[in-house]
Amino acid sequence: MSKQYFSTSLTPEAHPADIFCVETTSEYAITSSGNSTLKLWNAASNDHELVLTINTAHRLGIHHVCANKELGLIAAVGFDGEISVWSLQDCSCRAVISDPKTAYWAARFSADGEFLAATSLDGGITVWNTASEDFEKCGELETKGSSGLAIDYSNDGRFIASGHENGGLYVFSTETARLLHSLPGHIKAVRAVSFSPLSKLLAAGGDSNVITVYDVTSGEQVFNLSGHSRWIMSLDWNFTGEYLLSGSFDKSLKIWSIEQTECVSTQTESDSAVWAAKWTKTAGTARPQGFVSVGIDKTVRWYREATGG
Repeated sequence: MSKQYFSTSLTPEAHPADIFCVETTSEYAITSSGNSTLKLWNAASNDHELVLTINTAHRLGIHHVCANKELGLIAAVGFDGEISVWSLQDCSCRAVISDPKTAYWAARFSADGEFLAATSLDGGITVWNTASEDFEKCGELETKGSSGLAIDYSNDGRFIASGHENGGLYVFSTETARLLHSLPGHIKAVRAVSFSPLSKLLAAGGDSNVITVYDVTSGEQVFNLSGHSRWIMSLDWNFTGEYLLSGSFDKSLKIWSIEQTECVSTQTESDSAVWAAKWTKTAGTARPQGFVSVGIDKTVRWYREATGG
């Protein structure tokens, strides 16, 4: 059964350079680009107007952003290899995390906000305690040395997954800090990983143009989702876990039904590659769930599901 979504709002030239990342909370969509700013857009209004701009010190630009509403924090990862952490309350910089021996690439907060984890270009994963004033390092996870391009924290806090340039795909236990699974199915770069809301499934995609879905407990590959013709840059589950959103270098967005294991909607409004897409956070509200996308065309696009009312 197909689903229909329509574009409700777009902001051209939202940034002066490619928009590499978008993160969503119930209040904001947070975007970052090849310049040094973070922009926060109103997620609740119909116009999705710009609410706030944060000027960071990432002079080479920002390529990954993650947020934790409980703590009111945003973490931005720049092309300089550093992570800056910002307060949503007063836009102050809480911490700058750097390591002269490596460059960080992708980051993700745990759902409870207690930890921040990041991949690095030397292949390792570092975990910090957000409760400490200076974001004390509290753990390191070892992979097989290929650049870490993607990371996700499971909602139950038990797992961290990472995707790597050589096709490596790993799942770690946060309780034991040990590798649980080295997952097969990718021989090219894995650019996106995402746990389902109940932490039972893991989706991964990248340069193979195919999305693979795994059982987190067993490590078994459950099914593949095929339909994109270029690199898959972004994956995100809706809050019920029924649908998976993907963004690709083939300029399209696709919504996949997990029950049907097939694509139920394709959006092709962009005339250039999609760098990232995220579902809006509408759980517990009267708003129908939609999503927001960004990419090379410097435009922020908002979509909403078509309803019969």
